[in-house]
Amino acid sequence: MTTQMKRSIPSELNNVTEWIDDMRKWPNIMYGDIFNYLISSKAVDGAEMKNFKSLQSYNYFQSGNVDKVLHNILSDGRMYLKADVRASQTVSRVNEAYVICSMDGTVEQGWCTCMAGQGLSCSHVGAVLWKVEHAVRNNMTGASCTDDNAMWNRGTKRNIEPRSLSNIVFTKPKQGENLLEDFNVNAPGVRDTPMYCSSQELRTAVEQSPLLPLFKLKGTTINKSFVSKPAVKENIPKDHGEHDSLSSCQRCSSFYSKYLTVDLARIIKLQTDTITQSKSVLWKDARKIRITASSASKVPIKKLQTFVGNKFTKHGQEGEIAAKEYLLTNGYHVVEKGTYVSLEENWLSASPDGILNDDTLLEIKSPVPSVKWTTLNELFTGQKYDVHMNNNGILVLKVKGNRGFFMQIQLTMFCTGLRKCKLLIWLNPDEFQFIEVPYDEQYVREHVARLRTFYFKKMMNIIVDEIEDDRLVFSKAFKKCMRL
Repeated sequence: MTTQMKRSIPSELNNVTEWIDDMRKWPNIMYGDIFNYLISSKAVDGAEMKNFKSLQSYNYFQSGNVDKVLHNILSDGRMYLKADVRASQTVSRVNEAYVICSMDGTVEQGWCTCMAGQGLSCSHVGAVLWKVEHAVRNNMTGASCTDDNAMWNRGTKRNIEPRSLSNIVFTKPKQGENLLEDFNVNAPGVRDTPMYCSSQELRTAVEQSPLLPLFKLKGTTINKSFVSKPAVKENIPKDHGEHDSLSSCQRCSSFYSKYLTVDLARIIKLQTDTITQSKSVLWKDARKIRITASSASKVPIKKLQTFVGNKFTKHGQEGEIAAKEYLLTNGYHVVEKGTYVSLEENWLSASPDGILNDDTLLEIKSPVPSVKWTTLNELFTGQKYDVHMNNNGILVLKVKGNRGFFMQIQLTMFCTGLRKCKLLIWLNPDEFQFIEVPYDEQYVREHVARLRTFYFKKMMNIIVDEIEDDRLVFSKAFKKCMRL
């Protein structure tokens, strides 16, 4: 059986010779990335998104069933993540879960050695993603990660099994004693206690159980609980499915006014308080409940379309810093800002790289040279990059480029209110290129309408469920900003 399950793991993983334990290198996986991966998986579409809750992926992580997460960085900047996750039905068995993602958090694929692993989005894969998301949300990753934070990655997975009381020895441990060493792993386990969704299910199960005489002992508490009617009306929540408007759902309407609605003063506060962007907890929380300009290209035009995310690496981040320093030392006026929430569409936000000369959006891209190109001219003439030369010999941005640069810039201009943009393609101080990108009002109007439909029909109801189930939590900074 083990050999058969191992075959579900892609062959390229066999070429990985070293797995590293270093939380500082973990990708920036956030709630939106997990959401995007699940709805784009071939096994799960938007209407079936709630299936991942029944698979208990989040509970696996919360219960300490995820072991140490290891990683391997590929030559193209992507990363493999690997962890053992304890099985739910047979706690003595563990499954190996793997994830491949980009450094910005875009999840590309997942695999697992469990029976559902070929579905690409089983609970064990989800549990690994939730562990990384928890670490990112609580600033436990990155260069500032301390030794104490790094120790958190040590999994709490143990080879233990439920057992009867007769096999448990209750003793007071001595100082320094390791109780786990004395566990009798051969002690027989017991069956899981079933969960009943209604009082009628419980009564039916008891009536078919050999314990029925115990429940019939009059005068006992167990008898009273068995024969009495429920003290409260059973109200099983209905499935929170898709809907087209806020007026049709009180839960979503309440969420929108509480978490998304912002006035001009609060928009300005978010811009100033999130200048550090990815280093800010407030910045992360404000983004996790919205569609952002950088992630908008991942929203499928059709169901089950594969999401393609922007490829941000450490090289790109360092290139952005170097480009800004160059501009500042050469007379350009660059102002850094945090997240911009659209005043018209509060569910949409953008984080510009900077504002140039007070009236122009600055967007910086720092591509990584490869064996196919070493100069920007070779990159632009290769036809695969989002920038190409038109028939007039002018460098322009492709409307339907693979990396989604055009949509990102247009939506960022929409959110910031700016109507001019300079795209800076940066290689080094001796080789860079400015490209003018005008505002396309018709393009923005069409895509904002499409994204609005997607958000209200498929995304918002899922976010509401996650908040109500305490799976999506917010920082004190975000609660203070939104006055929650």
